[in-house]
Amino acid sequence: MDASVPLSTAPHARMTQLAEAVRSERLELTTALLEVETHTTAVTELDWVLAALTAGPATAWLSQRRGIGTVFAATPATLPLYSTLLFALAPALAGNRVVARPASVSRDCVRLLYALAAEAGLAIEMVDQSWGEFAASAVDHADGMVYCGSAEHAARLDQDLPERVRLICQGPGVCAAVVTDSADIQAAAESVIATRIFNSSQDCMATERVYVHHAAYPEFIDALLAAAGRVRVGPNADPDTQLGPLLLTGLTDRWLADPASCGTVLRAPGHDGPACGLAIVEAAADAPIVLEEKYCPILPVVRYHTDRDLAEMLALGDYALGLTVFGAELPVFGTLDFCHVAVNSSLYEHEDAWSAFGGHRRTTLVRGPGLRRTGPVLVPYTLTDPL
Repeated sequence: MDASVPLSTAPHARMTQLAEAVRSERLELTTALLEVETHTTAVTELDWVLAALTAGPATAWLSQRRGIGTVFAATPATLPLYSTLLFALAPALAGNRVVARPASVSRDCVRLLYALAAEAGLAIEMVDQSWGEFAASAVDHADGMVYCGSAEHAARLDQDLPERVRLICQGPGVCAAVVTDSADIQAAAESVIATRIFNSSQDCMATERVYVHHAAYPEFIDALLAAAGRVRVGPNADPDTQLGPLLLTGLTDRWLADPASCGTVLRAPGHDGPACGLAIVEAAADAPIVLEEKYCPILPVVRYHTDRDLAEMLALGDYALGLTVFGAELPVFGTLDFCHVAVNSSLYEHEDAWSAFGGHRRTTLVRGPGLRRTGPVLVPYTLTDPL
């Protein structure tokens, strides 16, 4: 702890200093981000970082908590600066020493932010280790760990880390949208497209499947295809680009090489240089394209008839994170376990770095002393104790 800053103000003083540094280095940070995402995404990401660092009353509880020791953080490739804040800087602001391993494909984008955080007094170290070395080091040295990535790696960490280590794993999301027969069809179509292509379709909160009431289906498909046709595909540096080259290409061959194998093709992807256009397919509710995470620009559409049909469809699959519903009268969903729900708006409109985040099924694991659960978790709170 910096002895020159009183305990009650230390986290906020460091947040203020870091916010000022981010503002002063915004151009350089944006330039780095353009290597991995569109200009629009970079602007949004930095706005979210600054909003989090200037949250004020929302973070008052930080001064009443103390760190648990050393936290290891494995952060994701996409939205690298905001992800760094959520999963690495936030535990450090709460009083932990953090050893962070950014994903290799966007690691260079975050070096400046880590340097600025260290200058602001955060006890944070960025390492370039292989995943195997990092995970093994966590087994021996971590008091807590944050992992963002595959459910398979999360299961292995759960097995290997000692029970005393607090563990938070955030895995695939596969968010859903529902268009009821009372929806504003045009608004729903525009929102579904905008949220499907956010960060070039590589974001855990992006709409990855849409369920449409049969009575609204023909009109919605017309509006959806029209909205998709207006999407601007191009290079990341062009401020007008909405869909740029993909940072992560591992799933592209599976889903985009032969869209017809996924369902009835309503819109072929097309190509514009290194970037792919948005593909739209009609698919069965239990098709892999519907239930698995894609991280590439393809959108499956499912037709439903009754609320009971819809509830059964939404209960399928291993992942449940976010749900968006369009319509004046909401269907009865029973006990569906989507953790983040937006009504006639997008999940992105409610973004808040200091709110609990996560999902059920295999999406999130939270483990601690006497605790094992799924669902939303506020990382810096869970990795601290009361003073």
